Amino acid sequence: MGVTKLVPAPDAEKRKARTMAATEQCRQLAQLLAACAEGDRAAFRRFYDLSARYVFGVVLSIMRDHDLAKEVAQEAFVRMWKRAHQYHPESGNPLSWIGTIARNCAIDRLRSERTRGFVEFTDDVPELSDQTDPATQTLDSLVIRRLMADLRPEHRKALMLCYFQGYTYIELASVMNIPVGTAKSWVRRGLAALREAME
Repeated sequence: MGVTKLVPAPDAEKRKARTMAATEQCRQLAQLLAACAEGDRAAFRRFYDLSARYVFGVVLSIMRDHDLAKEVAQEAFVRMWKRAHQYHPESGNPLSWIGTIARNCAIDRLRSERTRGFVEFTDDVPELSDQTDPATQTLDSLVIRRLMADLRPEHRKALMLCYFQGYTYIELASVMNIPVGTAKSWVRRGLAALREAME
């Protein structure tokens, strides 16, 4: 009597391959950041090659202007080069560190452009769909994207405008035509719902 072998489903194999690729990429990025902290320019070129698509995707999701996103992505890499010594592997996934710097650079530029009147305030919310390589997506980002879709619409919109557009509570209240207290409440409730769903 033969023994039946269980063959993993193709989707499971693909997920496993993506997870392994992402894990290896994170390991490489952490090593390269350590080398960058020592001033290794060759390591920085390799770091750039490995993370450029991810950084550009993060910036573009905020800027929504291809040319401006390219410029801001370069600024983000300059900031990463200067701050490479601040990354420590024990503090978490390097993609989270990289993504935070990219997002902050984009938000800084967006706020600057709005102050100068080149970008108008809007209540348009970016799509949650991510165009970046699946291998560069962190588990946290995938989980948060899924959970955001389940939030109440007003809480989701408030969080998205704060996170992707860098709106203050006053700016958020203005574009959503609600009191500042309500804006604060919606952001806080949205964050609380996300935390509860992730526990």
